[in-house]
Amino acid sequence: MSSNEFGGILVRWLSESRSGKASALRDGVRNQARAWSLELKEYADWDWMRKAAALGFIDVDLRADRWSVAPPVLTRLPHADGLALLTGARTAQISTRIEEAAQEWMELITVPHRPEAGEAPLPDTLLFQYEDLRTLQGAAELLGARYVPCAARQLTELLPQAAMGPESAPPGGSTANTLEKYELRLQRFVPVERDDEDGLYRWRGADYARLTRVRRNGVFHVVEREAGVYLELARHRTGAMRWRPESGKGRAGIGRLLVDRYAPLPALHERAAVLCSGFPPSAAAQTKTRAYDNVPRTLAEAIAASLQQNLEIMPRSVAATGGRTK
Repeated sequence: MSSNEFGGILVRWLSESRSGKASALRDGVRNQARAWSLELKEYADWDWMRKAAALGFIDVDLRADRWSVAPPVLTRLPHADGLALLTGARTAQISTRIEEAAQEWMELITVPHRPEAGEAPLPDTLLFQYEDLRTLQGAAELLGARYVPCAARQLTELLPQAAMGPESAPPGGSTANTLEKYELRLQRFVPVERDDEDGLYRWRGADYARLTRVRRNGVFHVVEREAGVYLELARHRTGAMRWRPESGKGRAGIGRLLVDRYAPLPALHERAAVLCSGFPPSAAAQTKTRAYDNVPRTLAEAIAASLQQNLEIMPRSVAATGGRTK
């Protein structure tokens, strides 16, 4: 078996198991990689889980140390010329239905994931090509999936606002020596000895779980790490998101969302961006960004606004608008 089947087999196991511990899933990714003689880089297991969740295969709650498989879904991609995405659980029964439908009546496009060196391969992306919207609901029923008109657009209305949570106790006791503060200039957490300045902090709790807290006016508040980073960006009026329209005719409202890698999107925001194309974000090493394709400007603006970002709109290339480059 080729490494392209790695992700499919892993999602099949998750689909049949239905739920479990997130820590056990992390170990499962590592063990599977060893069985396939794949050399994974550090944190590749967490990265696989994050991307699988963004693609709609699983839901992960790290605080509760739980994962659960998502239901099978057939959903349209925005402005994608008659393409719908099949995502969610891929049990043996669902996979058999898809294979039979592809042989008999369904125009199925299978796109293998091409991982970078050290990454764990994800499942193939399955795209259903259709001509009439009225056929989608019936196709979903035949496949045993739920039909969602456009999951990416629906998620836009559910995006949580980046905000501080309830008050929390400050670091103290034996955990004080694990204290770190987020330094925006360095784009990472660094060890500190004191917590007497406002900002984003993290430390190890009594059970050695890592706690992330934001300090405002001397009071600590609960916050998720990703949201906390965006609160710091907003406090320092720093932008980390850009959007560039596509070059094709009639595609000015669709484009590529670029997010600085040091400011990863929260889980629901990333799922909304990923379900615009059905593919995980591409990473540009030179520019240190994650790129999400086929994202409508309205959705990009909604993601930015919910994270207290002013979305930078980049110009289309001169050639794309009919002019000539100099």
